[in-house]
Amino acid sequence: MKVLCIDIDSLRADHVSGYGYHGETTPNIDDLIADGVAFSRGYVANSPCMPSRAALTSGRYGIANGVETHGQRSQQIDRPENRTDWAGSWTENEPDRPWWTLPELFFQNGIRTIGVSSFPRHPAPWFYHVWHEFRQPQEPDEEMTTEWGHVAFQTPRAAAVTDEAIAALESVDDEEFFLYAQYWDPHAPYNRTDEEIDRFRDVELPPHPTAEQIECHREWDTLRGASQEGIESRDDLNELLSAYDAEIRYADRHVGRLLDHLKATGQYDETLIVLTGDHGEEFGEHGLYREHWSTHDGTQRVPMVIKPPAETTFEPGFRDHLITNVDFAPTIADYLGEPTPDRWQGASLRPVLESSDAEGREFVVFDHGLYTAQRAVRTEEWKLIRTYHPGMWEGVLPESQLYEMDADPWEQTDVADEHPETVERLEDEMLLWAARHRTGSVDPLIRIAEEGPSGYNSFAAQFEGI
Repeated sequence: MKVLCIDIDSLRADHVSGYGYHGETTPNIDDLIADGVAFSRGYVANSPCMPSRAALTSGRYGIANGVETHGQRSQQIDRPENRTDWAGSWTENEPDRPWWTLPELFFQNGIRTIGVSSFPRHPAPWFYHVWHEFRQPQEPDEEMTTEWGHVAFQTPRAAAVTDEAIAALESVDDEEFFLYAQYWDPHAPYNRTDEEIDRFRDVELPPHPTAEQIECHREWDTLRGASQEGIESRDDLNELLSAYDAEIRYADRHVGRLLDHLKATGQYDETLIVLTGDHGEEFGEHGLYREHWSTHDGTQRVPMVIKPPAETTFEPGFRDHLITNVDFAPTIADYLGEPTPDRWQGASLRPVLESSDAEGREFVVFDHGLYTAQRAVRTEEWKLIRTYHPGMWEGVLPESQLYEMDADPWEQTDVADEHPETVERLEDEMLLWAARHRTGSVDPLIRIAEEGPSGYNSFAAQFEGI
């Protein structure tokens, strides 16, 4: 079996042209969408980067794998060897297979596993455990520093990722493979030329934030606030979004090169291809600009596209089923013909790929743990956000927020007070979900709330609040 998993950082679904965005940001991803199935309501189970990729590769939610934030608490995934003095063998009651990650599943089946990613420098030592080959793209030769004035994990460009991915594919010849290619673009800082940015300056702006909202946001003294980011008007917002869109277009161009290589070598049709983002990016809808900080859709909702192998049955098009990135691992295992490891918590999407009429979930639950500690439950109609730690926004973020998503997709009107029975019902669902999915007696998101999210602990001292 041949599998390509494409993971694009900071890519929100509603800036993908194939998802209906007004600007032509993603012609190559749009072609992939046309060849496969795209999910309009796909959410990362955890955000941002490390928690999201832990969910993707472990097949488990952060409440079970233990990675809910960055910093010290992100350095180990919950596995038996991290809880005991492991002596090199497993007990009869805990054989190794239930704890396999997605790359381990391929590795143990003798299928070549290749990672192309700068992510271990984030750092995330658990991420590069058990690969046949792991390539970290080098920074460009020209000066390419971050906004902080130094080279960091965010500096490798999409061109280098695709170059390494193509070289890796050439090295495996026509063998089976699992190739994971991770692109940092369009994560900030934005490095596109004025010419690249200019093509997006006339794209229609979203309705939020309004001019009045921007004026209000400028009164906030907070990380990634309007004043800190130089946002004084909708014109400034347009410039920021145009730079973001240019980065998406740049990443898409090099994703296209990788897909074209598969086509040129006759491997595209037979390859199972998964494309997703690790999280999105918010641009002032709720007061922060160019940041991923909450469980709002700007942070949590990403494109999720699957192109099954040609010899399998599927129904192309969009799906409105509620899914999370925890579902990708069991879906890939399903196509591989391998039983899902017992500890995995997602569900194979293969029935949904084969038929748009397939039954879906009533709700999904997802967390953010870097700048706030939040958990959200999303149903067909509602989204309830529960804030366990408000980060730097104490007094602004209520304990509970309720949004009617069809009528209010930008999550602007909190209707919790008008629907107390819905709030209570969804909070009960959230509590039952947590009890079913956590490992052990401690919910790691609650622990983060007690100690303070790592982003809040790192940056709060710089700001007085709002």
